[in-house]
Amino acid sequence: MDKLPSRASPAGPELEPGSGVRTGDGEAPVTDGLSRRLFIATLIVLAAFSMFGAGIHFAQERYWPYKPIARTFTVLGEALEYGDFAPENAVGEAPENASREPWTAHEPERLKPGYRAIMGYVRDPGTFAIWLFDETGREVHRRLLNYDVQDPDGPSGGSEAPHAFHFLADGSVVVNTDKGDVMTRYDACGEPIWSRPGAFHHSLASDPRGGVWTWRGERSTFDQYQFLVRFDPETGETLEEIDLAADVIEASPEHRAIFTLVPDHELEHASDYRSVTDFFHPNDLEVLQPELADAFPEFEVGDLLLSFRNIDLVAVLDSDTRKLKWWSHGPWIQQHDPDFGRGGEITVFNNNGWRSAVGSSIVAIDPATRAVRSVPIDPAHRFYTQYMGKHEYLDDGTLQVVVPFEGRALEFAPDGTLLLEINNLFSAEHNAFVSDYTLLAPDFFDTDPERFACASS
Repeated sequence: MDKLPSRASPAGPELEPGSGVRTGDGEAPVTDGLSRRLFIATLIVLAAFSMFGAGIHFAQERYWPYKPIARTFTVLGEALEYGDFAPENAVGEAPENASREPWTAHEPERLKPGYRAIMGYVRDPGTFAIWLFDETGREVHRRLLNYDVQDPDGPSGGSEAPHAFHFLADGSVVVNTDKGDVMTRYDACGEPIWSRPGAFHHSLASDPRGGVWTWRGERSTFDQYQFLVRFDPETGETLEEIDLAADVIEASPEHRAIFTLVPDHELEHASDYRSVTDFFHPNDLEVLQPELADAFPEFEVGDLLLSFRNIDLVAVLDSDTRKLKWWSHGPWIQQHDPDFGRGGEITVFNNNGWRSAVGSSIVAIDPATRAVRSVPIDPAHRFYTQYMGKHEYLDDGTLQVVVPFEGRALEFAPDGTLLLEINNLFSAEHNAFVSDYTLLAPDFFDTDPERFACASS
């Protein structure tokens, strides 16, 4: 049988037996192994660049698994900094001017009597809780909030952090969240008495007609479609609901303009969590109470004071006619928690967003004259929070302030003197998140808080 012809031409390079090297006229020798290595290296480099490009694209578009990976790195970084694991944004460096004691009464003789309730994150056992102090600073009650009991699938927004609370005389408390999926009335042991599914968020405010007002997003806190809901705190049953889009914004061209919408622009319904632009971000509501009505002749008992962070808007709404009686864009920036003040002013927690060097403040505005002033605060005890924040005036003029991401609650005299600070200690250098704080009268509860009983007991 004839041999198959050789593929090499007579004039071409020949392979020297055993050498693995081809030789040819004027050509440098190249090994087959080196060629393979160069080819593989090229593939690796191309693959690396492809993976790097894909990584950038996934990060920009926030595709899965970007979020869990980013969250893992965040948790590990925070654990190294704080010395322990905690939920995202639950722990931060304590301000330089913050006491390193849980309770520091600078002028105890000037504190109003009663129980001071505070809600936030506690390091041990690593969850959210509510606790009560008496007027001496002694902790008389604590309950853990068992969110997962009523939402075993976990919060769709990734955090079960509570935002607002509303106490009842039996010691139970209604709590809502910003990123969770339920609003719950907890008993004294933190177990649910009732629970309502839905994106109930930010505020809980009593109405003189009965019931409590709160916000509800269509799917989340960040939706363009939002609802004002008045419900029965005993049962959770809805008593009244106002559709912000249909009943207020679309009520007139003037209302649309106040809400910064151009003509013919249509709001979007969210398909899932945070799938639409957060145009308004409603973050508070208050109700004009009968005892303050004389200070606000332009308003009526039951009118609602509303706050919309993303358009710097504070407005007063007639809950019956759905008409805006008064509004102002600023002088606050990304504000929270406007209140009707006893002196006829509307006071606002001015976050002063993205201006940490300046600090947050409390701004007061006369709705009739629009005269504006900043409430005096001792410069040595300035505070700042980019997000959230609450304030409340007591009947003696004491100003209570909640600074969530500094992990503390403060009380100031009318002249700005610091009377009390409560720090939610996490470590020697860090405080843990707090979301709400209030003073309850000495006779508010039906029984001594140290003797609270669980509903199931």
